[in-house]
Amino acid sequence: MNIIKNKEIYSTVKITENIIDYCVDIDDSGIFHLVSISSLGDLKYCIYRDNKWDCRCLTKYNAKSYKFKNLKLFIVNNKIHILIAISNIIHSNLWTLKHHYWNNESWVNKKVCDIISEKYDLPFHSDIDPYHNIHIVFKSLYDKKYQIYYCKYNTTYNTWSMPIRVSHISQDNSHPFIFCDSKNGTHITWSGFYNNNLEIFYLHNTKINSSKNYWSEIKRLSNEGSNSTHPFIFQDGNNLKVLWKQNNSYFSNTINLLDNTYSQPEKIQSNYNLKLFPISIIGNNYKSWTQLKMPISYGLQINYEFFIIGLDVILPKNNSTNTYNSTEICVCKNLSKESPKNEDKEMLSIDSQLQKSTDILEDIKNKQDIVNKLLNDINKQLEINEWKMNEIIQLLSTLHINIQNTNNHFWTKLKNLLK
Repeated sequence: MNIIKNKEIYSTVKITENIIDYCVDIDDSGIFHLVSISSLGDLKYCIYRDNKWDCRCLTKYNAKSYKFKNLKLFIVNNKIHILIAISNIIHSNLWTLKHHYWNNESWVNKKVCDIISEKYDLPFHSDIDPYHNIHIVFKSLYDKKYQIYYCKYNTTYNTWSMPIRVSHISQDNSHPFIFCDSKNGTHITWSGFYNNNLEIFYLHNTKINSSKNYWSEIKRLSNEGSNSTHPFIFQDGNNLKVLWKQNNSYFSNTINLLDNTYSQPEKIQSNYNLKLFPISIIGNNYKSWTQLKMPISYGLQINYEFFIIGLDVILPKNNSTNTYNSTEICVCKNLSKESPKNEDKEMLSIDSQLQKSTDILEDIKNKQDIVNKLLNDINKQLEINEWKMNEIIQLLSTLHINIQNTNNHFWTKLKNLLK
């Protein structure tokens, strides 16, 4: 890991190796926490204390039998929450979401839910609200179409809610993203098929502490026929920005959290000849911004300086320079094992799944049809088995009645003989 300060590498340290995925967070005392999963199946938790990393292995999974994706870490009130999706290599589309957490006394491991996803998908997205509840969204197969589901972890009662569907059941959906704002609202966005095109959809809930689900009506943010994918959200003060990829460009829609008004979709000006990578910001400060929440966005890192799309007005050319606030904390991580390493391979930088093209999506959709056919065949066989089982039960019941009648008849004859 490289720590950059004043456009220079302040320190470099090798924390662990053979890593498949990792996540970083910072607690209220400003201490770094890191969780990682290795190619050997070791789930490690590390904390940076006294100028050194202290690591321990939480559990060891069988790396020969399982795949791992989307490691997430949340540190709140001295409690540690780790989310990870695990899939058996035999059933690679079936993922189990696991929740490891430290309750100030011991480590606990719970299953949250099962998810039927696709090869290139991140199995889930997550965020945490101001009350320290964890919210997740995921896409899963239902009635031959992929739907978007939501569930919530209540930190007060230490329980997960049952997943509920939030998308239109009539269409295929993908790329869900969830965001919790600073004003106690939860926002979900995703891409879905609408009139044979991929469009961006959005809904929100302004009562996150309620036991009921107060979700708004689903709203389409993108223009019809725009072919839009991979939306994500960040907050700048009282404004929420929903960004998405549209063909080879990025577009955004601004939502005012005070009066719930929406802007029209607008193209983000950028130098699209330069390769962008996702950037996550921990904390609220970035350059002159002081009320920012950005779990993920896109940008550039040039000469150890960051430029983020949707915030920096014009992304620089290769020879451009700029300044930024040295107190910012910017964590970038590589989610794609297949992407080529760049020259800053020690940097926590990525080319994530959000860069996948719609061509891959179509390829996945073709494979989905094969999976759907297999699932339909399985369902039909289950129905046949259920019918046969009911028939056997009915025959057994009839046999039981006949045996009972036969016994009664026998004893009646025996009594008559003895009279």
